[in-house]
Amino acid sequence: MNKHKKEENKWKVKGTDLIRWLGLFAIMAGILYIVIQFIHPSDNITSVNSSKWVMVACLTMAMSLFSLIGIIGIYTKQVEETGWLGLIGFVIFSLFWLVSMTFSFNEAFVLPLITNDAPKFVEGIVGLFGENKSEVNLGIFTVLAPIAGLLYMLGGLLLGIATFRARVLPRLAGVLLSFAAVVTLVAAIIPHPFDRILAVPMGLALIWLGYVVWSDTREAP
Repeated sequence: MNKHKKEENKWKVKGTDLIRWLGLFAIMAGILYIVIQFIHPSDNITSVNSSKWVMVACLTMAMSLFSLIGIIGIYTKQVEETGWLGLIGFVIFSLFWLVSMTFSFNEAFVLPLITNDAPKFVEGIVGLFGENKSEVNLGIFTVLAPIAGLLYMLGGLLLGIATFRARVLPRLAGVLLSFAAVVTLVAAIIPHPFDRILAVPMGLALIWLGYVVWSDTREAP
């Protein structure tokens, strides 16, 4: 009986340590998310072949991966209290970061190779996040971009609301997460690239939630 209890306590300690490290990934993701907005090159075909473009695309891919890992920790820390709302928000938000990694991989390792052979296609892909309209058929990317935006807003909103209701992590951090998700709607009236500033609240929310998860030493659920 005592041996079984010791084994159970050992796994709880290991689970707590693992979740804490996941929180650290959320912190790194938030920092990268903010920094990237201020170093991102212009969204045009002349930037695609530059080393800065590739570097930022790789950083964005890493940021998306860190975000995915980090929100696993944020969700797991409050998994019992958030219920179905938290699960739905977590799944939707996770899907966004997976889609984001797909776009970043494409920007880093595909677009620079086809700028000469398919310049119109490259301009169209880059223009999905700028103000340029595509002159060619972009296939699935035309649909994937707005879907990614919807996943970002809905996933962040629901996970933020679930965090607020769960009362495990700071409720104001949950409010910030929801606000950061829906404030992107303002991008419709802010010219690009000035709309990049709208990513800062999300970066701050990830840093805040990640820090609380990382600094909390309570046993994992």
